[in-house]
Amino acid sequence: MSLLRVENLSIQFGGVQAIQELDFEISEGTIHSIIGPNGAGKTTLFNLITGLYRPSAGAIYLDDAQIAGKRPHDLARMGLSRTFQNLRIMMNMTAIENVMVGRHLHLNRNLLACMLRLPMITRADKAARKRCIELMDLVGLGGAIDADASALPYGALKRLEIARALASEPRLLLLDEPAAGLNARETKEIDDVIATVARAGVTVVLVEHDMKLVMGISDHILVLDHGRKLAEGTPDAVRNNPAVVAAYLGQV
Repeated sequence: MSLLRVENLSIQFGGVQAIQELDFEISEGTIHSIIGPNGAGKTTLFNLITGLYRPSAGAIYLDDAQIAGKRPHDLARMGLSRTFQNLRIMMNMTAIENVMVGRHLHLNRNLLACMLRLPMITRADKAARKRCIELMDLVGLGGAIDADASALPYGALKRLEIARALASEPRLLLLDEPAAGLNARETKEIDDVIATVARAGVTVVLVEHDMKLVMGISDHILVLDHGRKLAEGTPDAVRNNPAVVAAYLGQV
C-alpha cells in the first residue's frame, strides 16, 4: 500500500530547477532511502514533502490527501514528522524536556484547565512523560532521561532528535542525514534505532551519504541526480546500476 506518492513534482529557485518532474511512491511499513551526489536535490525534496517549500508544479499525496503546500504543523497532525541535517536540540533543556516538546500535539491546550492544574491535566502530563521515557528507551537513551542535553555526546543527540520526532506519533518519519558526523559505533547505533522504529510500525524515509548504512537497511532506494530520478529499486539493483555508478564516480 502506498503511504506517500509524489507526482510530477518540480521546484525552481530563480533559474535553477532543483527538482524536475519527479515521480515516486513510498510503501507503508518500509525503510526507503533517498541518495545522490551533493546538490542532487535530496534535502529540497524533504523540504517540499514537509511543507517548508511550496512546489512550482506537481502533487504530493499522503494516503489520498493532497499535502503539497500544507503547513508543517498541519502535516504533523496528519502523521508526518522529520529531523534535520543540523541538530535542532534545545541545549538549555533536559533530554526528556526536548522529547516532550515533540509531544505537544497530544496535550490538552485548554488555557483555563492548564492554569487551574485540573486533575485531567496532571494525568495527561504524567502520561506524556511516561510515553517520552518509552521513546528514549527505544532509541537507547533510557539512562539519560534527566540529563542536560548540553552534556550529551553528539551521537546521543542525534538519537534524541529521533525520539523527539517520534513523540508526535508519526506514521511517516523523514530522517535527513541521521548518520552525518558519526563514528562507526554511533552509526551502528543509529542503524539499530532506524530498524527498531520500522519494526514498531513507522514508515521511514532517510536521506543519507553513508552507503554501508543505506545498502544494509533499506527496502527500497531512490537515486536523484540534478533534481531528477536517476534510478530506483532494491539495494542490489541500485548498487549494480551503471548510471548510478557513473553519477557517483563523476563519469560522463
